[in-house]
Amino acid sequence: MSDQDPTMVSEAINALREEVEQLRDLFQRRLLEDKSKKSLIEAVQEQSRATTDVLRYRQLESLAKEALLAVDRLRAEPPTLELNDSVAEELLEVFFRRDLIEVDDSGDFDARVHQIIGTVNASEQFPVDSIVSVARTGYLLGDRLLRPAQVTVAVQADG
Repeated sequence: MSDQDPTMVSEAINALREEVEQLRDLFQRRLLEDKSKKSLIEAVQEQSRATTDVLRYRQLESLAKEALLAVDRLRAEPPTLELNDSVAEELLEVFFRRDLIEVDDSGDFDARVHQIIGTVNASEQFPVDSIVSVARTGYLLGDRLLRPAQVTVAVQADG
């Protein structure tokens, strides 16, 4: 029995060595695969950033070209109220084509898109929380607030 014990121990040790060697080989292959995947992911991310930068530049380039046409009109013609209004409308149209939207200021006050710059006492004509006047138009760019509308709002009279 003692002759078998050293043989069994030796076989067990050899089996463990072989298993450790296989695990080391598997680990090294997985490590190389992970490095390869990481490199591929980084390359895709870099390409995505470059593409996004090109698209942003092209959008900005298009906007600038159209806006500069309006600036050219301002510089080429003598200043008049009609010219100012026309150029303002032209510039707004350029922005509207790029998803700029005016904030609705025809109803009640909405803290998400309006900024109160003044108040007046509510009346029959202007109930509480209704917008009485607009000092500066607000704008959304897509669904994000770019600038709140500055409004005067009717409030409950102190009494």
